[in-house]
Amino acid sequence: MREKIWTFIGRHAGGVQWRILWATQPKFIVGVSGLVRDEHGQVLLIKGRMWKPSRPWGLVTGYAKGGETWDQTIVREAREETGYEVKTRSEPVALVTGFKLRAEVVFLGEFVGGIYIPDPKEVLDAGFFDIDALPDGLLPSHRKLIEQHRYWFEGDSVERAHTEREIDRDHGAEAGDPRPADTVPD
Repeated sequence: MREKIWTFIGRHAGGVQWRILWATQPKFIVGVSGLVRDEHGQVLLIKGRMWKPSRPWGLVTGYAKGGETWDQTIVREAREETGYEVKTRSEPVALVTGFKLRAEVVFLGEFVGGIYIPDPKEVLDAGFFDIDALPDGLLPSHRKLIEQHRYWFEGDSVERAHTEREIDRDHGAEAGDPRPADTVPD
């Protein structure tokens, strides 16, 4: 019966169904982070003005705006926070939910160019770091993301990384777990 009511409303009431859903469903914000690399395989990190002094460093990050695709969020945030132009892959590499009213999405990105002009309201510093020499005070969740996507910074193809994750899944390992050398694909 419930399905028939919604079908009737959807067919005959125009935008009423949408308005009812908007009014009755919880609203979420989407946080988007970018694993942005330069031509040397270094990761772009931001020292945020509004982050805890004990953990000021993190990935390019921001909240998606209405009408903006999530991958475009990283392009906009990198430009706003650093002056840098980046391009991203269109498919996310991570989606984390379970927060109260927030979802977190992660994309791979590449530095294209630009002149470093930090946003003084948000950014204390920014720079590219070797993934084996990350700064103290890096957000633990961002450090974990960098390590889980080490292949991206080492120049391996995304396709190879997906293949390795499939092998990990088949062997019950978590992404980023060390594997015996004989299970690494050629």
